[in-house]
Amino acid sequence: MIVITSAASIEPEFRAEFGALPPCMLPLGNRRLYQHQLAVLGQAFPGEPVCLSLPEAFVLSGFDQRRLREAGVALVAVPEGLSLAESLAFVVNSVGHYEQPLRVLHGDTLIEDIPAGEDLVSVSTTRDDYRWEVELQDDHEETVWSGYFSFADIRLLMRSLVRSRRDFVRAVRDYDASRPLRRVPVLRWHDLGHINTYYASRARMTTQRAFNRLSIGDGIVLKSGEPAEKIRAEAHWFRHVPPAVRRYCPQLLEEQDEAGRPTYTLEYLHLTPLNELYVHARNPPFFWDRVFGRIGSFLATCERAGAPAAAAPGCAGRLAGEYRALVEDKTHARLAAFAAGPGGVALDRPLSLNGSACPPLEEIAADCIRRALAMPLVPGVLHGDLCLSNILFDGRAGDIKVVDPRGVDAAGGLSLHGNLCYDLAKLLHSVVGLYDFIIAGAFLLERPGPGEFRLRIDVDARIEAIQALLLKRRFLAAAVEPASLLPLTVLLFLSMLPLHADDPQRQAALLANGLRLYRLCGDGA
Repeated sequence: MIVITSAASIEPEFRAEFGALPPCMLPLGNRRLYQHQLAVLGQAFPGEPVCLSLPEAFVLSGFDQRRLREAGVALVAVPEGLSLAESLAFVVNSVGHYEQPLRVLHGDTLIEDIPAGEDLVSVSTTRDDYRWEVELQDDHEETVWSGYFSFADIRLLMRSLVRSRRDFVRAVRDYDASRPLRRVPVLRWHDLGHINTYYASRARMTTQRAFNRLSIGDGIVLKSGEPAEKIRAEAHWFRHVPPAVRRYCPQLLEEQDEAGRPTYTLEYLHLTPLNELYVHARNPPFFWDRVFGRIGSFLATCERAGAPAAAAPGCAGRLAGEYRALVEDKTHARLAAFAAGPGGVALDRPLSLNGSACPPLEEIAADCIRRALAMPLVPGVLHGDLCLSNILFDGRAGDIKVVDPRGVDAAGGLSLHGNLCYDLAKLLHSVVGLYDFIIAGAFLLERPGPGEFRLRIDVDARIEAIQALLLKRRFLAAAVEPASLLPLTVLLFLSMLPLHADDPQRQAALLANGLRLYRLCGDGA
């Protein structure tokens, strides 16, 4: 039996950024930590039952319940106030299996090269000074327990846990005195239990997208990839944004372009992207109200910084033309590609969402294009992809940094400026559109018949309160109401459909979600 011990909340230093979570629920690479843990344990010990302890008061989301149930994980709710030793004894007694070996993985720990065998303790070397149990120490580093244990005799362990009087380390050493435990070094150890080691682990496990490559080391991130024009555009944007906007960006360190392979380096910021906080954390609505305020300040800065360029002769007409190309031309081209693809539907076919009729995609697109083009043009320095995954949150400063700018105009030329309503619609795409929930798989989708969709996205009252806070705000000098940008947000979902052809279920969920958002738009007549 394998037990992941995660019955206490994360340390107070974490809660300001992630809310009250058990450690195994921390976000890591746009997944929860327990997903990584289960993947490693399943590979190392196929078929062994896994038990996860959680605080008794912690309420799992519907998505986490389904995911853990499908993985065959047994859950044990542990009363508050128990020590680690008491908690482990409670779990073992709750499960009632005493005749098989017991493997224990701390809930804040990920070991990618987890050792096989019984009666062992994993150990690793470190130069960090935290409350780890030390095996060896010299002037340069320590060898410490790294959070994984295997015990061949559960009954002996239970007696040691009782004798330890709340002290897990003492219990392990008591067991060790009767049945010696091997110290097995592991090289790929990630301790997620401390704020600094958590972010160091994130740096080593950075999610890599298919179209680019990231290399992180020595406090810098090097970005390269395809298409080359995208990398050049991002570097150009970072290099040339006005100083007032630059304070919201990581520092650009270097650009290179060798044999048509552009790269650039930025300072690496040990910060969490907002999409991971939105989907995986438990921050209260007032936290998000403050975040939206900082995003509003960023957009206002972009508007002011872009004013001189916007006043140049012909700029307004050029920006209006580029905005029209993004809204109209891009939508039509992407929808045509979607309809011709393997998961596409006919653009003139009536659709249905959750039992209610919806217009065909071509009618929805035409209506949303008309309404999006009727919005005011708000010129400024345009990020171009201001979704939550491209906004990093600095919990200590209470501020944001932006990454992965678009940096090109509709024709593919290098550009800093555009209609800031587009950036605001991108934000809406994440918060109200719930794009990151769909990407994380936090949805249920059924297709009863051709053109029929039943969609449920796993959100609770807290997320709905956060969405309401965004919708009641006003942004930019024109006091733009986010709800007025819902038609443009619908178009963003329709435009991305051919980009997700690799996953038909996710593609269908994005389409159904576009229908959901179109209903929120109200009557556009």
